[in-house]
Amino acid sequence: MRVTENLRYLLCIGILLGLTQARAIPDGLQVSSRQTTDSQSSSSKILIVSDATARGFLWSSIGLAVLTALLQGLVTALALMTESSNQWTFRFRLAKIEHWWWTIVSGLLLISLVLILLSFATGNGSESISVLVLSSTTFLTIVRYMLPSWRARHFIYNRWLAWSGPSRTAVKIAEMTYCGTMDDWRRLSKVTVIAKGKSVPSDYYGWHLFPLKGIPQDPTDILKDVNTTVLRSGTLSRTIDYIYNERYDDLDTVSLLWGTETQGFQPRVSRSVSAMTSSLLRSQPFTSEGYAGEGFCLAMGILGRNKGLKPGQIVFKMTRQISGSLEQKSTWRPRPSKTLRSYYWKTLDAQYHGLGEEFVEAAVELSLILMDAYEPAIATWLKAGCEHQSFEINKTLQSLEATPEELRAHYESSYVSMIISLNNMRDKQLGRKNHEVAQAKRPDIICLALRLKAIGVKTAPNWWNSPEIEGYLDGERQHLDHDWYQDAAKLLGLTAYPEGLENGHWNGTPPPDQAVGSTSSLSDPTTIAAVPSQSLIAVEDPITGDVEMRELSLPQNDGDLQGRITKVESTEQGRVVTGSG
Repeated sequence: MRVTENLRYLLCIGILLGLTQARAIPDGLQVSSRQTTDSQSSSSKILIVSDATARGFLWSSIGLAVLTALLQGLVTALALMTESSNQWTFRFRLAKIEHWWWTIVSGLLLISLVLILLSFATGNGSESISVLVLSSTTFLTIVRYMLPSWRARHFIYNRWLAWSGPSRTAVKIAEMTYCGTMDDWRRLSKVTVIAKGKSVPSDYYGWHLFPLKGIPQDPTDILKDVNTTVLRSGTLSRTIDYIYNERYDDLDTVSLLWGTETQGFQPRVSRSVSAMTSSLLRSQPFTSEGYAGEGFCLAMGILGRNKGLKPGQIVFKMTRQISGSLEQKSTWRPRPSKTLRSYYWKTLDAQYHGLGEEFVEAAVELSLILMDAYEPAIATWLKAGCEHQSFEINKTLQSLEATPEELRAHYESSYVSMIISLNNMRDKQLGRKNHEVAQAKRPDIICLALRLKAIGVKTAPNWWNSPEIEGYLDGERQHLDHDWYQDAAKLLGLTAYPEGLENGHWNGTPPPDQAVGSTSSLSDPTTIAAVPSQSLIAVEDPITGDVEMRELSLPQNDGDLQGRITKVESTEQGRVVTGSG
């Protein structure tokens, strides 16, 4: 949105030239009628109109040019002011209409150019320089500013979502009973007095056309003034909404998720924006070395909001083999930004080194994916809250009496779930109008189970076969590609993925005679119809002729069914396996 010195210079020159010619016209009209007649009969006159109309063309062109300069100067000054004062919430809001603003500016300049051309066509040959300057300015504005702003509009919208979405913040255990519903927060914000002091510039919402209904304060600022008198007054209910339960006994804080639509807070940019360089916060960001910075900008906005209480405990055991597999199986393959992995690691290690190597690796992978992913799909992913550990699942686990170890494993596996949900979307066109059936989904339950297995949990948790968990597993299978299981298992500390876990089989896929839905044991050889692996299969009893549909995941190695397989034949549809039940 910032206007370069060259553009401002061209605008000023065009206006000055127009004003100069405008002053010359009335003087010329006062000369003898012979000169006027000669001027009108000149060969350069293309459009024959009255003198008043000719002057109207000129003055209209000048008026539009002056109006455009004034409006552009106002918006440019506003943009520079918000950037220099670190009012990033206001700046990012302005940027969301940037493409429309440059369209209006280009349109006004184009109309002004048409009017000055009409003035020139009426015989006002002295406007040739003005035509040249204004045409150069107009097309420079269109090519240099309007078209790039339209190309960047999806990124600018995603930047707003990445930086102003819901945040996790630490609050004291004694204060968590004040974290209630939207009505509770509103009442609390009215009865508490925010201590005067230096405000955080990035929180400033900025100008607005309609009254703001949301709570302007940060919840941590509100809770600083909370005391028992407020609670005893009966203005609040004792609720603990939006508090993650991770059972870290060595901490005196809990993690509050705030900023959701149902809590009533005004959207604002995360305060972690203060750690960003200005070049990465521009509408077309770039690094100090000149690389495109969109991935950095989006990822650092997300990571500034979703770290939780112990980011150093987050598990993300990346290796070169796993990174190659993630790239090859990605929905966004071939992932061209992968060539910058070393540069991204160096940059993000300097930013997040204190949080541990695994956190840095997760930040690198997130940044690279965001560089390559389809922008409307990123917006859908962010609006679905997939950057956060699922609060709904956390509450479900609490209600199902999950152990502290299981709740901590859910948090520790949350970044693997985040990466998989973005890297392995089933629908790469997610976000288009005709793709609304597809959803952005986090595989939190499968990743939680993998983490529990990695830390040595042998038996299934008590909640594993509950209807709620089965419902979550169905959604994770439906909205994500199936190629991510091995990568997720290795990222969470396992050497291989336990087959069948996604179907609820904690100890692996059962043999065919124990498959879901079987009602009899077939002792005689049976023929299994040719079907793809990991599917329902048709099993025919050679004696009765009855056919049953069974759930079976055929192994990659036929020797795994040694003792039951008598014949294996390959067909175009799959494998025909003959064996005993």
